[in-house]
Amino acid sequence: MIKARKTLQYRVTIKDIAAMAKVSIGTVDRVLHNRGEVNQETHDRVMSFVDELGYTPNLLAKSLALKKRFSIAALLPEGGNSNPYWKKPLDGFKRASQELSDFNTRIEIFHYDAGEEQSFNKEFIKMLSANPDGIIMAPNFHDSALKHTPVCQERNIPCMLIDNNIDDGFGLAYFGQDAFQSGVVAAKLMHYGLPEQSKVLILNIARNKAITRHMQRRESGFISYFEYDKPGHDISISSHAVDLSDKKEPCATLKKLLKENRDTAGVFVTNSRVHKVANCFSGSKGNIIIAGYDLVDANVEFLKKGVIDFLIGQKPEEQGYKSAMAMFDYLLSGKLAERVNYSAIDIITKENIDYYK
Repeated sequence: MIKARKTLQYRVTIKDIAAMAKVSIGTVDRVLHNRGEVNQETHDRVMSFVDELGYTPNLLAKSLALKKRFSIAALLPEGGNSNPYWKKPLDGFKRASQELSDFNTRIEIFHYDAGEEQSFNKEFIKMLSANPDGIIMAPNFHDSALKHTPVCQERNIPCMLIDNNIDDGFGLAYFGQDAFQSGVVAAKLMHYGLPEQSKVLILNIARNKAITRHMQRRESGFISYFEYDKPGHDISISSHAVDLSDKKEPCATLKKLLKENRDTAGVFVTNSRVHKVANCFSGSKGNIIIAGYDLVDANVEFLKKGVIDFLIGQKPEEQGYKSAMAMFDYLLSGKLAERVNYSAIDIITKENIDYYK
């Protein structure tokens, strides 16, 4: 025990204490420095973990935090009613912002229209004009992101990525799902319920058909399962891009495809808009298996009704929170996060949704 305690003294952080005591980093800081505003029960709980783990404060890091102000900029798609998924990583950034406020660090959010590449370019330039110390972004528009990233390098601004990765290895770290592997998982799950010689539709749904590389990788993973893991299969797969700018979509395209392919047994939607497909089945969907991504409220509602058969979750709140904390650690002490930080590939059904957090 003594030996282990000595080892822990060199690697336990305030963040570890906060996680175990289920309080914020700021609360732990106030307890350690006797700055009040903490009730006795919380104080005693924090100190019990401090003693148990043998924590010793990093006075140099603390002094740096008090003397230096950091500004972190995050560039994300708007999370309105049309795309509620993006409210979730935003919640993660808000949580990180609250914890880092005691360390003279602020997080400023910049939003772009996920269906307009010009909006991404405009907000990227606006973000740079704020002169942030670090940047975290979701590069939905891959080609535009590649054009802008050299500017970050020229100005020596560290950058991290969430949700979508960039192929050339740009950025200090990536926080998000292994999109390809999640597509493989979706295919395997769906395959269990597919009859022989049936068809599966892959729907890439986005306004202005702004299909991200993340969605493309999910599709590639889905198809690869049948091509490589199940060679000689008799399942027919077709992929279709659907433009949500048209108010009739995706129902118009889905109706047409189902009429042309009456033996369709599965529909795989490569993003969180699967609820829009589920909404097209006003009556019974028959034996068609419907799968998609993420626990937005509308998806959960259709999952519980049995219209959506399964969702694949990725804990987007953690992507926002962990990327922000990793950027703070880097700005404060030069500590590098792991280059790739994959999110969970969670399988959620109506049977386990009430137990999932």
